[in-house]
Amino acid sequence: MFSENRLGQSEPIAPASTNTPLPPLSAWRKFLLVVKVVELRLRFIALMAVTGLVFAYWDTLANHYEKWMRPATQNHVAASGLEFFCPMHPNVVQDEQGSCPICGMTLSRRKKSEREALSFGATARIELKPDQVRQAGIDTVDVGYAPLKETIKTVGYVAIDERRMANIVSKAPGKSRVETLYANVTGMEVLAGAPLAELYSPELNQAIVELQTAAQRAAEPAQAQTALGRSLQGDRHELVSASAEKLKRWGITDAQVDEILKHGKTDFKVTIYSPVRGHVFKKNVVEGQEVPEGYPMFEVVDLQSVWALAQVYEHQLALVREGQAVEASVEAFPGETFPGKVEFIEPRLDPSTRTVLVRFALENPGLSLRPGMFATVSLQTPVAELPRFRAQAAENRAKGRKVLLLGSVEKQKDCPVTSAALGSMGEPIEVQVEGRKVWTCCGSCPPKLKAQPARYLARFSQPPRGQVLSVPEASVIDTGTKKVVYVEVDPGIYEGREVVVGPRIGDRFPVLDGLFPGDRVAAAGAFLIDAESRINPR
Repeated sequence: MFSENRLGQSEPIAPASTNTPLPPLSAWRKFLLVVKVVELRLRFIALMAVTGLVFAYWDTLANHYEKWMRPATQNHVAASGLEFFCPMHPNVVQDEQGSCPICGMTLSRRKKSEREALSFGATARIELKPDQVRQAGIDTVDVGYAPLKETIKTVGYVAIDERRMANIVSKAPGKSRVETLYANVTGMEVLAGAPLAELYSPELNQAIVELQTAAQRAAEPAQAQTALGRSLQGDRHELVSASAEKLKRWGITDAQVDEILKHGKTDFKVTIYSPVRGHVFKKNVVEGQEVPEGYPMFEVVDLQSVWALAQVYEHQLALVREGQAVEASVEAFPGETFPGKVEFIEPRLDPSTRTVLVRFALENPGLSLRPGMFATVSLQTPVAELPRFRAQAAENRAKGRKVLLLGSVEKQKDCPVTSAALGSMGEPIEVQVEGRKVWTCCGSCPPKLKAQPARYLARFSQPPRGQVLSVPEASVIDTGTKKVVYVEVDPGIYEGREVVVGPRIGDRFPVLDGLFPGDRVAAAGAFLIDAESRINPR
């Protein structure tokens, strides 16, 4: 290779050496190189971030794109976010002003985001399509009266009826000797009037001698001729009566007194008789024993009727009343029940167990129930007789809910269809139903009332005796602070109503307030309706 010099002459060029080092970069070039590398990396990071955001918000971007591309065809009312609805039929919603096609009521205006106004007494509202109702398995039942009874079971023990217990003592004065003992075995059965023992008492024999002497003197002719003499001798028959009365107080019967006077016996033995039929529970004497006056010789108990003593908890006292019928059972005779009744409720509560002792009187004709046995006592109380339900029934009667409608707006007060106060929806409308005048709150109610008069007029009737309004257990939703049921006001439209219920009886709840006869409540699927109303509140 050649190169030209300054004079234009060609000169050979020496080949470059491979080991020649490159000239060092200046500080400026180094700075530019670092900036270039950072820029390339930032571009890559930005590209990856944009790609991720597009994937993450793809649906949002697509919706915005569709909104931008949609032609503006809506009217001024829709654009302003307003709509018109019927207060009585919230399912009727229109974009233009007008009247309700069902009741003819002028539609009210509201914002689309505004929650629907609920009807009288409603806490929530949900509207479901027919296919949603079928898929959820929702089933409704009529609210009606039922003779519900609350059952209490308690465990106690069988005891002796104290009124059928006889403690037989010696009535003869001083000490008496047991000559003959007829009831000589503990537990033997004796009849009323059966002899139990014979006693010999010296003092009793002395009293018998006095009786016989008085009787003999009374039989003798009077010796005194003057009235004064006869008065000094006294009335002989009074002495006989006094002597006989003394013997009777010592346990001698009238028949025995007659026998003494008739046969003139002086060596007389006192026979002790059983005053009741029963069993000898205690025998405290043997033949030849001397017993003082008042000594308890026998204890005879009649077991034809016994007691069952059991504890009832404090919160159950309202369900127990004296005279109430009960049934008892014992393990010794499975399947057999013994009728009885509540005889006594102790006025004192045991503070340690929070229970009250209740005494039940049980019939025991076959002597199957024996004192000391454990017994299970069950009693049923009609819910209608509980204090809360009796008070509610009295309140309903005070409000004028009777069997016959009272025939005026002032006395009727409420609409039978919607339960709203008459006049709250405008002028009340008079309807002739079953030969009676009934008033409704709006124009949509008369067709419903005429189609199902028994259903809507039932709320003005008095409950059947011994029955209360009740709903299935599955229809009551317990939110923790209140209990709610969902009433089907129209096909597919359910309103939540707060109710006051009593204790659960089997698979039903008695209702104190919040529902009326003829209302249809969701039984199966009520929980799904409640969940939908919380997710999509209306």
